[in-house]
Amino acid sequence: MKRIPLILAVMLGCVSSAAYADGSGTMYNDGKAIALPYAYAYRTADRFNKGQQMTSVVFSDKAIDAAALADATDRGDALDDQLRGATRVELNIEADGNVQNLNIQMDGYSGSTSGSGWYTLDLKQNDDARIEGSFRSNDEEDKTSGRYYDLGFALDLPGAADLGAALPAGGGDAGKAYLAYSKALAKGDIDALAKTMTQSRADELLAHRNDADFKEMFSFIQGMALKNPKYVNGNSKGDTATLEYSGTDADGGAVTSVVTMQREGGAWKLAKESTKHGGS
Repeated sequence: MKRIPLILAVMLGCVSSAAYADGSGTMYNDGKAIALPYAYAYRTADRFNKGQQMTSVVFSDKAIDAAALADATDRGDALDDQLRGATRVELNIEADGNVQNLNIQMDGYSGSTSGSGWYTLDLKQNDDARIEGSFRSNDEEDKTSGRYYDLGFALDLPGAADLGAALPAGGGDAGKAYLAYSKALAKGDIDALAKTMTQSRADELLAHRNDADFKEMFSFIQGMALKNPKYVNGNSKGDTATLEYSGTDADGGAVTSVVTMQREGGAWKLAKESTKHGGS
């Protein structure tokens, strides 16, 4: 499998700071017990039930910095950044208390399980403020042959992120800087593109420009990038600005993009872009 440089993955797109009280679990994978001593829960849009929210409970073998997630516009995306390379279990619980799915990541493997009958979920609380309960697999034999989950949680949910003051029409100077980034990306001007990015992102990009597969990967990124960006809204707080854009992909499909801009040396630079196809 080809390795996509970090900066290209970021360009692809590819959240009270004391967000949790207690949560931990164990996952058994073919007889091996994997401790998951850290947990975090947050509310997020339910992709399968339009207009509704669900609660995502994430267990990990790597510590989670809840304070860093407090003002993230997309907590799921921010968690992905924090837990890169970690073993994690994500339990998505709908508003009515049903489990939508259980997702895992470990040793480069990602998988998702849905359906009922193979687990027991005991919920004591599931609302906008807190989620509390337990989740266990039913078949003890899965501990030695397959996967078995034993998860407990009593977690307070973080409130809405404080994104700061609203930006002016078009996103102000931060919006202009993003459009400059978008234009340089579309043209394939690597030097101009690097100048629109934060220093760390620019350094990563330039370090890989002579890689054998860089041209192929960069063309792929260009194809996935937001086309015809239209400013939707945005906010700024200190040296960070968050902007949302709508547009299309190369095939004309709806795309939404959340952009994080960072002010460095008095100028706005692209720090991150998270793009979702299908407009959802």
